[in-house]
Amino acid sequence: MKKKKGKFFKRNRLTLFLIILAFGYYGFIMMKADQKLEEYQGVQQELRAEIGDLEHEIDKLVDEYAYSQTPEAVEKIAREKLKMVKPNEIIYLIKELEESEGN
Repeated sequence: MKKKKGKFFKRNRLTLFLIILAFGYYGFIMMKADQKLEEYQGVQQELRAEIGDLEHEIDKLVDEYAYSQTPEAVEKIAREKLKMVKPNEIIYLIKELEESEGN
């Protein structure tokens, strides 16, 4: 019986080597694919976080735009940036002294 086992391995040595080599190559390819999958999942998580941040920023900008269309916002901009006043209203400008002049 021992001779039969030995004969089988001797005759099919090349076939067994090729099968083992194929399994090894398959394992190597699967490891590489798993690494790529993990890498792509990390990139996907980063992109989802960035999308969430951008959606939040869009919501904020929409709210700011809606507020800018209100009469209160228009009046505030007119007063602060354009220095406009209501009828019969007087603006007093106060110049602040520089610290270097006082010392």
